[in-house]
Amino acid sequence: MNTDGKKNMFASENLDNYIKKKRDEITKENRKLNREESAMKKRKEKLLSSTNDFDVKQIQEDLFNENKPDFKNQLLTFDSEKKLANIIKIRKLLSKEKNPPIQEILNTGILSNLVHFLKEDNDVQLKFEIAWILTNIASGTSEQTYKLIESEAVPILIELFQGSNDNLTSQCVWALGNIAGDSIKCREYLLKTNLLEVLLFQISKNKSVSFLRNAVWTLSNLCREKPGLNKNDHPSLIIVLGKIILSDDIDILTDVCWALSYISDGSSNIIQGIINSGMLTRITELLMHEDTKVQTPALRTIGNIVTGDDFQTQAVINSSALPCLLTLLNSNKKSIKREACWAISNITAGNVSQIQAVIDSGIIPVLVNLLESSELDVKKEAAWAISNATTGGEKKQIDFLLKFNPLPALINLLDSSDIKIIKVILEGLENILENGEISEELHNKNTYVLQIEKAGGLEKLEKLQQHPNDEIYESAIKILERFFGAEEDIYNDQENADIISKNQSINLQIPECNFMDPDQI
Repeated sequence: MNTDGKKNMFASENLDNYIKKKRDEITKENRKLNREESAMKKRKEKLLSSTNDFDVKQIQEDLFNENKPDFKNQLLTFDSEKKLANIIKIRKLLSKEKNPPIQEILNTGILSNLVHFLKEDNDVQLKFEIAWILTNIASGTSEQTYKLIESEAVPILIELFQGSNDNLTSQCVWALGNIAGDSIKCREYLLKTNLLEVLLFQISKNKSVSFLRNAVWTLSNLCREKPGLNKNDHPSLIIVLGKIILSDDIDILTDVCWALSYISDGSSNIIQGIINSGMLTRITELLMHEDTKVQTPALRTIGNIVTGDDFQTQAVINSSALPCLLTLLNSNKKSIKREACWAISNITAGNVSQIQAVIDSGIIPVLVNLLESSELDVKKEAAWAISNATTGGEKKQIDFLLKFNPLPALINLLDSSDIKIIKVILEGLENILENGEISEELHNKNTYVLQIEKAGGLEKLEKLQQHPNDEIYESAIKILERFFGAEEDIYNDQENADIISKNQSINLQIPECNFMDPDQI
């Protein structure tokens, strides 16, 4: 908090370092939201509408009937038409909506045969059907998916999706996307191949929309989780993402934004790369997309960028993101409101001019309204945003914020079981009370002490003296002693007790007077 020359717990030259440290705590020490993942990790190719349940049951009986020829032998026929027909039967079985017999198919031992046909056979339709089968096997468990890696299917799929047949290339890249989305183990294996390089090249060739949808989704799966991509891959990745983010296709835009959100999470260098690419304006535009599937990852990306340094945060402000964030605070979706508050909290953890930009955008009264009446998760994020503003804001900015009366709602959250939110609110209250001391020097009264008392803050602070968390206990004691005269009250109570005790002692030393009535003499 900027105190305009007043003695302060922070020296002015250390203020910027303190704010940056606080932002690091927000983003690196469990400050990340427990956000539901909206991008699907795996997708299964479903049955064609022309295939009914009876067909599937009949196929299952044909393939697994003990009285019929061995399952594997049915595939080894030299009759190409029969081979294709049998493979189509397998594909239909694995395309069942519920409980596809993936393990049963694997138990037959035919996977190696399928991979061999995929590599050696010249029939494009046969290759397509096998790629479809592998796609659905990769939609199963991690153990089932890893069988594809063990069978050495991946290099063949990578080679085939560079071909000219749209159906085959789309299906092969889909299978690779399911493998990438399965686990860190599978993803790391794929990143050791040339998949990323080939994928970026194929995407940049502007193939069909169906191919691009699958390819960009696969790319987003490769960007998931930690450890991330090799830093040498980031420049080419950002270039390709910068081109396809101009697409109008909802599915492509969704997965481009998810990819950006994954790679921008915690990396200042990548954040700067995204800013330098000129993409920031487009990402900001997508905050206002009509489909929340696009809005959500675009918002996540903006939120990640403002966890960077002040220059990177300013780039977001300069892209006119604040009016968009104001609109998103009024979204019907809780997750959108919550993430908008999270992004704003990282901006209010910035410098004075950035806090002023938030004020000028009209966001503060909406934040206070959310703090008062929104869902608990949203309230917590709004509390972070307001508390951060009290840390780096000037006196006039804090006074402006308090005109919207956030204190009762902040104080109510002191009953929360969330230790972190209690700490951040206590810090905010201390900043506000310090700001009130400046007025006290001028008017001999800290007006915010009275406001906090009226909002029930004194009782809540006294209750926190019994909190099991030492930091919360100590912070509450510090505020009570410094601003509410708790230490003086304790001293006065002890002094009064000593006086009473002393008087009682004196009374004991006075002899009892047993004067007799003269009439009784």
